[in-house]
Amino acid sequence: MRPATSPVLGRAEDLRDGPEGRWTADAGSGRTAQERPRAHFRAGRDWHGLFRLATVLLPAIVVFGVEYLRHEVFHDLVPELWGNLMTGAIAFGSSALILIPIYRRLEAADEQLHAREIEHAVSEERERLGRELHDGVAQALFFLGVKADALRRFLGAGALEAAGQAAAEITQALNDTSSRVRDAIFDVRTAPEPGESIGAWTRTYARKFAEVHDLRGEVAETGPDVALPLPRALRVMAMIREGLHNVAKHAEAQSFAVRLAWGRDSLTVVVADDGRGLPAPVPGPDRGRYGLATLREYAQANGGTLTVSARRGGGTELVLCVPYRGGAGA
Repeated sequence: MRPATSPVLGRAEDLRDGPEGRWTADAGSGRTAQERPRAHFRAGRDWHGLFRLATVLLPAIVVFGVEYLRHEVFHDLVPELWGNLMTGAIAFGSSALILIPIYRRLEAADEQLHAREIEHAVSEERERLGRELHDGVAQALFFLGVKADALRRFLGAGALEAAGQAAAEITQALNDTSSRVRDAIFDVRTAPEPGESIGAWTRTYARKFAEVHDLRGEVAETGPDVALPLPRALRVMAMIREGLHNVAKHAEAQSFAVRLAWGRDSLTVVVADDGRGLPAPVPGPDRGRYGLATLREYAQANGGTLTVSARRGGGTELVLCVPYRGGAGA
């Protein structure tokens, strides 16, 4: 028996299972639906190869043709000076005809890349704020709910001493939560402006931070600054911000200093204070302290290192070393 044929689909043996179990084929060619995108991709790749070859050869071919006509056909009609000018103008025009569209595409690709960097940086900052609210405010609210219920039970049982302790813990938790919310609002309001350098943002942020927290602050910067990729620059700013928040929350300091040292391969950020120094042991997330853990996360994301040590004469010093290349999202 001869295979069945169709005027639209072709022979039966040319049919194949397509998406969702349907039988699909090209009219009269036996080409399947899966093969069509591959053929289109190969055609596009071949076209791009020809275009690249044309961009290299066309200016040379045009100049060669003009020079040939000039010397072999119009030698007696075109003076040498005018011939040179004509050849230069034609070479310039043919190069511009090829290069201007390429430059425009490169500029569009660069704008798209920059927009994606901004989108990624904004997403990362939102994630940071969400994590901070979850780790701080959400847990504090849960704690307040538990303590409020305990306070109600203590008052109902007449346990005034226990009720007073619960009320004190509620007050402390409210103060801590209020401080966290104020810090989050302050960070949003002092976000870097587009194109603002790390040094300029640090000086502005440190001045406003000192005013809000009634501290003395100074910023020093050495070496020529390096234009870091946007996600990396925002992480550096976040590290400076978190370091200063630790000073305001836990150090009981009177002043702080931020130093930016731009080296050959890396940026070193130092945040120092004249406070009470590091407790022993240093509290971590298990005790509701996320500052140093957050700083270590930022440092690791940038492929850098974080060291925390006591200052000679009192206080604490955070040293962050951030390489210009490497790490996630560089």
